Amino acid sequence: MAIDMRKILSGEVDKLTIAHSFSLADDEFPFDTQVDGVVFTKPAEVTGEIVNMGGYISLEATISVEYDTECARCLKPLSRRFETSFSRTVVNRGELVNTSLEDTDDYIEIVDGMLDIETASAEQLMMEFPTKELCLEDCKGLCPKCGQDLNEGECGCVKKEIDPRLAILQKLLEK
Repeated sequence: MAIDMRKILSGEVDKLTIAHSFSLADDEFPFDTQVDGVVFTKPAEVTGEIVNMGGYISLEATISVEYDTECARCLKPLSRRFETSFSRTVVNRGELVNTSLEDTDDYIEIVDGMLDIETASAEQLMMEFPTKELCLEDCKGLCPKCGQDLNEGECGCVKKEIDPRLAILQKLLEK
């Protein structure tokens, strides 16, 4: 969604409120918004405001999304909500001519009087999205031998494994 910035640029209003939702499945973003093992169950929601403080225009926003994934240790299905906040300085296209590429991350450009908040919001979400989820902070995971969920109880597998290169020494200990 592009926000019409002409009212704030002309001084007609000093503040615009944002309440917008959009799908992360859209192919219109210049980067990948799909995350392995994650299904976004609802559209992403952006809330916030754009404020003009005497020529300095700032964007303060919060983006949140609900998704399904699985525990990285025990593979239990999880439903989660992730939320992050971000701020950007709003400038007209062409005002960042003497700014290095690294410094442009703090800015969002108005193009033909319109401000694209979806791309900036999705980019922020993808940068801060968790790489893995756990069902419990101290999740014990699965037994590597039998696959038993160790959160539900111990399995009968032998935990102590002998390095196969040293197995011959184990035979000496058994004598």
